[in-house]
Amino acid sequence: MNEIQRVLKQYFGYDDLKKEQYEIIQTILAKKDCIGILPTGYGKSITYQISAVLLEGISLVVTPLIALMQDQVMALKKRGYPSAYLNSTQSFEEQKKIYQNLSKFKLLYVSAERLENPFFLKEIMKYKVSMIVCDEAHTVLWGEDFRKAFIRIPLFIKKVKIRPVHLALTATATDQTIHKICQYFQMDNPEIITVPCDRKNIFYKVVSVSKKEEFVVRYVFQHRREKGILYCLTIAHCKKIAEFLSPYLKCGMYYGLMNSQEKTEVQTAFMNGEIRLMICTNAFGMGIDIPDIRYVLLYDMPICLEDFVQQTGRASRDGEYAEAILLFQRKDIEIARYFIEYMNPQGFTIEEYKRIKEERYDKLDKMIEFCLTKKCLHQMVSRYFHQSHKGNCNMCENCRKKRWLK
Repeated sequence: MNEIQRVLKQYFGYDDLKKEQYEIIQTILAKKDCIGILPTGYGKSITYQISAVLLEGISLVVTPLIALMQDQVMALKKRGYPSAYLNSTQSFEEQKKIYQNLSKFKLLYVSAERLENPFFLKEIMKYKVSMIVCDEAHTVLWGEDFRKAFIRIPLFIKKVKIRPVHLALTATATDQTIHKICQYFQMDNPEIITVPCDRKNIFYKVVSVSKKEEFVVRYVFQHRREKGILYCLTIAHCKKIAEFLSPYLKCGMYYGLMNSQEKTEVQTAFMNGEIRLMICTNAFGMGIDIPDIRYVLLYDMPICLEDFVQQTGRASRDGEYAEAILLFQRKDIEIARYFIEYMNPQGFTIEEYKRIKEERYDKLDKMIEFCLTKKCLHQMVSRYFHQSHKGNCNMCENCRKKRWLK
């Protein structure tokens, strides 16, 4: 039994890993930067959790959501794994205790903003930082909008005496996004390890509807005994749908501006099955291990196919059949264009701002094509990420229609 297998057995109870998981861990242990692109449910987190134990010093996991870091640390502590998190929900005394025990932890989960905190910098510099992990690395693109700290992570790394090895993990990334991850995190010629993104167990369907609310009510009532997620682009749409559904179904609501206690309560209720439907923005779902989500409804058209795959990928981590349904209206295109046209220009040169907008319009064009196409939807997703797919999947509405016509 090698060291990787020993740690795997000790903390997680497994005998073996998938090939790509081994490759990521071996790359990190060789002190080489790495980007891992693994589908939702494939086991991204375990790659850095094992690596951290085998590296000297402490490893930092930069993650975008408080709920994500709390869930992961809670699960790790149950396994006896030396880990902790620092975030704004903790009291002064709770944070003080963590700082006093930093030498005992192998993993510390923080936000990108925490890396700019002077007290944190003073304390963490007392220890060897062996690895910095950017979990859900596609959220680096949030740094172009409302989380500027994401693209300032290299400023922290420059202050560390010995450069830590870099690991970036995500479920989806185009060549363009990979380039941005390398650029924004200043990765050094990283090894890129990819698993095809196609989720063969998820049935894709785009539905053109005139009255989305009626479709939603009918669908969720038919599936009321199953867990589902309904994604919206805006908080206003979340509240509108929650109010509309309240006479028919008990559901939860989750979005970024809610306070931490509200988020924790509704997430726990969803995971425990007390509520069957979560109505949310893309603030919900990343890294949260809920295996039995049987459907994902997208009330608004996502701005890009990366978002579509990220959101629908929350369905059925257990590998069973699930449905992902996008509700489409022509006016969705105008909403998406509004988000692009009025993005925050602060922190960018005129040339950078123009380039980012052009990139987003290009992605939006591909998203619109996806909504209107008669081709295999699984094939379109795979080709968008430059992966091969033969088509005729029989797991999307377009392929099913073709079979019926024959």
